[in-house]
Parts: sequence; C-alpha cells; structure tokens
Amino acid sequence: MRKLILKAPYELEMTQAPIPEPGAGQVRIHVKKLGICGSDPTIYKGLHPYVTYPRVMGHEFSGVIDAVGANVDPARIGQRVTVIPHIVCGECDACRAEIYNFCEQLKCAGAEDDGAHCDYFCIDAKMALEIPDTMSLEAAAMVEPACVAYHGARRAGLKGGETVLIIGAGPIGVFCLQSVRALGAGHVYVADMDANRLALAQQLGATGVIDVSKEDLRERLCAFEGSEKKIDVFYDCVGEKGTVLNNILALARRGSRIVVIGVLQKVFNIPLLPDFVQHELNLFGTTMYVPQDYRDMIDLMGKGIIQTEPMVSHHCSFEELPKMLDDIVNRRIKTYKVIVDMND
Repeated sequence: MRKLILKAPYELEMTQAPIPEPGAGQVRIHVKKLGICGSDPTIYKGLHPYVTYPRVMGHEFSGVIDAVGANVDPARIGQRVTVIPHIVCGECDACRAEIYNFCEQLKCAGAEDDGAHCDYFCIDAKMALEIPDTMSLEAAAMVEPACVAYHGARRAGLKGGETVLIIGAGPIGVFCLQSVRALGAGHVYVADMDANRLALAQQLGATGVIDVSKEDLRERLCAFEGSEKKIDVFYDCVGEKGTVLNNILALARRGSRIVVIGVLQKVFNIPLLPDFVQHELNLFGTTMYVPQDYRDMIDLMGKGIIQTEPMVSHHCSFEELPKMLDDIVNRRIKTYKVIVDMND
C-alpha cells in the first residue's frame, strides 16, 4: 500500500508498505477520503509541540472497513465509517466513561502517533463509527473538525434563543456557527477579516457578519443589537496570541460566557485578563471531542442540518498531497477546506 511519511520537517516521502493486519479488538479501514487540518501545516513545518519524526500524518478521514481482528463482529466488514483518531488506554475512569479526551495516555493519530496518510489504517473498533446512507464519505472525513467545533459549542451550555458572537470564520468557526444554530442559539454573529469567509458564514446561517478589517466590532454589534452587551456567549475560534480573547474581555458584559476553541500559544498577551475576575466572567476551555459528539454530528450531517459541501474549496489526489501541503505552507494558493481523494 501507499504510505506518505513525513521524515523530517518539509520532507515528505511516498513509500510502499505492507497492508497491516488488524489486531484483537481492531478494524482495518480502507481509507477513501482525507481532510487537511489546520494543524497539518504546523506539523509539516516542524512547529507542533507534540510531534516527533518520522511521522505519518492524517487524522481527518473516512473509509470502509475491510477486515476485523479477533473479538470484533465480522458483520462490520463493509461498513462506511468516520473515525475518532484517539489512541487511549481504555482502562482509566475517563475511558470507561467515554471521555477519551481526558485519558492521561491519550495520543492522537497523525500527531503523537501515526495517522491515515496511507491506503489502509487499523484502529480500535470503537473508534470507527458507521455513517448513514444519507451521508457521503467526503462529509464523513469532515466529522472530526466539525466535532472540535461542536464540542466547544456545547461547553457554554447554550440556552434556547441566546445571542452569540463567533470570532474567526475558518472551518472551525463556520462549524461552530452551524453547531450553535443546531443547539438552539438565536442571533449568531460572525466576525473575521476575510470577506470570502464571511460570505460563507452568511450563506450557512449567520444572522450578520462583521468585517473587522473595515468595521469596528463594538459599533457593528451596537448597530445589530443596540448594544454590545446583548451578547450572551462569545466563541474565540482564533486563539493564537490572545488578541481575540482580549478584545472579548473588553466587550463582554458581566457574568457572560466565553469559550476559547482556537489554540492559544504558550506565549500569549492578554492585558485585560484581570477583567475576567472582576466581571465574574465564565471562561471555558475545550479540547477535541467525545464519542457522543461524533454520534450527534453524524446525525446532524446525515439530516443535512450541518453542511459540509460549501466548505470544500479544493480537491487533490493522494499523490498530489505533498505539493498541496507545500503550496498551503508557502501561500501559493488560498484554500478553505481541502479533501484528498485516495482514488486507489
């Protein structure tokens, strides 16, 4: 089978490897679709804090089960599946409760362990979830990033009809938009600096959008709602150095809720952090997802409530993936969501 190995930063090699056999409790997945995550260029450049080399990337993927190991029902062969890319101990309290993101031994395939940049991939059977006939394998490859957003959206404990501001209209931000809609939010506003991304957010259900490259965030919120203090829940889908979180702290009314979904860098700058304490704000962290998020997302995508097709900007073949990653990193092309068609 084909296997794409990142031997060192910026050094990808397409190799041939034996087709793996599933171990006890595992299924083997014939990989059909891959998504390129926003973290993949970071891994490619050697900047991911948890990745060592050589590494096989790929944690957003879908496919068809073509073999099973001992203690797995052979009836699973032929199932179309999406995959939770978690490798866990399976024995701790968190694992027994299906809170795999709290397992102290958690590894993510494609980062801390090898992933699915290959034709066949073996993983614990419980991490492969069947998808309905109403759902495409392409959509199934996007369940993972959608669940990052959905898990974060749920962290705020949204109440029906609440008003939401999402800052950042990348794939996670747009999946967050669709998720809070599905969870019953009322008005949902999205802010970003990219007009094309904001147009997509508008297409997928934003009540209003704010181009912060041209408009003042506070003024636009006042124009929409009468006051920026009308926002009940804020979602930071940018993270990075904390600029967005700091701006939220300047806007948020006392007692409101903030969820940081974007990853904050270790060296951050949040001068208004004391306001978090003085204004009794509620700040929620979020990390990845749990199986219930996957089950919910499969249902939502299968019913067409959460859409993926408008988010796909590019396709490429597996052989073209090295060039695609290099083009993304060197900004030769502007992409949104890229789907890799294995076509083997």
